[in-house]
Amino acid sequence: MSRNYDLSDPTDLEVLKSDFEMYSADEWQQMIDYSLEEGNKRMLSYDERGVLMQARKKALYKNHPSPRQMVWALKVADKVEEHKKANKK
Repeated sequence: MSRNYDLSDPTDLEVLKSDFEMYSADEWQQMIDYSLEEGNKRMLSYDERGVLMQARKKALYKNHPSPRQMVWALKVADKVEEHKKANKK
């Protein structure tokens, strides 16, 4: 995905919210679980795993974190997805 969002543009903020809502709470949990598996523990930092947990909590309650947190969570989600693809080959 890896988009660049202009956080001062209302249209980009709506796109950001839409991109964030693409992931359900269960999908955020799957990313957290994947990052905690034995071979993947060093893939994410403590803070990156924390932002995934915040994203899961916000998705669970149909809420949105701050725009900066959403951007960060989406970047971490991309990192996890890329890692999954690289390990499948």
